[in-house]
Amino acid sequence: MTYVSIITLVTYALVLGLLAVVSVIDVRSRRVPNVLAGALGLLWVAWRVVLGFAGAHMGLGFRAEFLGPAPDVLVPPGLEIGGISFASGILGAVVLGGGLLVLTTVYELVRRKEAFGGGDIKLMAVLGLFLGLERGVVCLLTACVLSVAYVFGREIGRRVMGRGRRSCRKGAGASDALLGRGRGSSDPASVSEPFLSGAIREVTTEQDRDSLLAGTMPFAPFIALGTLVAFVA
Repeated sequence: MTYVSIITLVTYALVLGLLAVVSVIDVRSRRVPNVLAGALGLLWVAWRVVLGFAGAHMGLGFRAEFLGPAPDVLVPPGLEIGGISFASGILGAVVLGGGLLVLTTVYELVRRKEAFGGGDIKLMAVLGLFLGLERGVVCLLTACVLSVAYVFGREIGRRVMGRGRRSCRKGAGASDALLGRGRGSSDPASVSEPFLSGAIREVTTEQDRDSLLAGTMPFAPFIALGTLVAFVA
């Protein structure tokens, strides 16, 4: 493996590392920091410049290597990541970023619901620089499929848990009826009911805040997985 291939492989590893950081932030706060998306863009520029200087050093010319396809690299277990050219990267960034922006705008106007956030659109645009158009589409489709599967799995899990809770409530109600614990009971627990109700309201309020975040599902982790698939697709 040549040192140019090693530099390219390190660049891809840095891309995945930055995506991991973005994914963690997106899960916690539902945002994609502009500084990290910008860092990916700067990484791409620096990588292309290094390729250009490497080409000049090898006698191939700075311009030829700066604009030409990046070297193909092999990763265990024998998977090949094909390099794309400067023009392919620009095309991928424009089509993916611009296409997502148009689709998101139309969707939000028609459905009155938020689709992709601005951070997700910027992230896909900058990833298009590394992936190109074809692999960028693979990344986006993979991310969409995984996110839909996650939503369906989460919904099924909630329904199963909801049924279990209802069964527990029915069982508890039957036990209270057998023990004579009606609403008018003088059970000591009823004395602390106002306190418990306040605690429950407080917890519910916190859960409502969490549900606001939960309503805006993080998409960056799925983009990161889609990028990993696109690299070796």
